Amino acid sequence: MRFRQALPSLAVALVASAALGPPVAAAPGEGGGAVASAPGEHAGGGGAAYGQPAPQPKPRRRPARRATTSGEHRFPIAGAFDWGGADSRFGAKRRGHRHQGQDLAAASGTPVVAPYGGVVTAVQYQARAAGHYVVIRGEDYDYVFMHLRSRSIVVREGERVRTGQRIAEVGSTGESSGPHLHFEVWVGGWYSGGNPIDPLPLLESWASPA
Repeated sequence: MRFRQALPSLAVALVASAALGPPVAAAPGEGGGAVASAPGEHAGGGGAAYGQPAPQPKPRRRPARRATTSGEHRFPIAGAFDWGGADSRFGAKRRGHRHQGQDLAAASGTPVVAPYGGVVTAVQYQARAAGHYVVIRGEDYDYVFMHLRSRSIVVREGERVRTGQRIAEVGSTGESSGPHLHFEVWVGGWYSGGNPIDPLPLLESWASPA
């Protein structure tokens, strides 16, 4: 008798659970956000902070775009890309730190190029964070490129590069949940007295619709 009385309440609970649907997973390449350690702290691939936020509903994306030349600078991805959602932005919360760059989703193997001429100051690898990454001391800013594809880097430390020169390919090395480029812009030098700035306004000014 007690079991029969409990049946209506059980049915209501099951209907409410079904209405909620399955949990929403974070979109590939949008979670986390690696932070490369300062120069001289690369031993063992450590010295980095990386946090994976709790899954959030997938934000509405802007249409995919194809990068082209704009003025004196070049968009860092030479191919189709996606801006990602709020979690891809500069300043997004991470475990123990804030996201220091902009994540740009793109197919693995898409060429990565120098936005501006400069000198390569770091070609390093961090297994637990940035993966394969490159730093360029540009003539205006320092540019940082992370999660690059294994064996795709075609520049070396000390090499001078020109605007638009290919330096590597988009990948998913290190702490990454999908192919994307983590791109940083620093004023005053990368870990040498400078600080990162939001690269999105610059990126938007360098990109144009396909």
